[in-house]
Amino acid sequence: KVLPRRAAEMVQSVFRRELPAPAIAFSSVEGRALFREALADGTMESFFPLAEQLHTQAEPSFCGLATLVVVLNALAVDPGIVWKGPWRWYHEGA
Repeated sequence: KVLPRRAAEMVQSVFRRELPAPAIAFSSVEGRALFREALADGTMESFFPLAEQLHTQAEPSFCGLATLVVVLNALAVDPGIVWKGPWRWYHEGA
């Protein structure tokens, strides 16, 4: 149940919008078929290092930065600075 105070907030918010055409949802029947086809064709090799680095952006306006973090970590580019503990890793904070 949505509390009355939060109902107004929810009217002005977004949750799981449908993709506009011609975009295809990755988890849809068509999206899964395209994935299987590309996998069978051998054209999905770059997907796996990217999927290993899945990173959801911390702020809505950080989509470009989050994408850069995923790509740099997938390419195994050493940032040359410590992230946490002994780990050198790209993240949105640096």
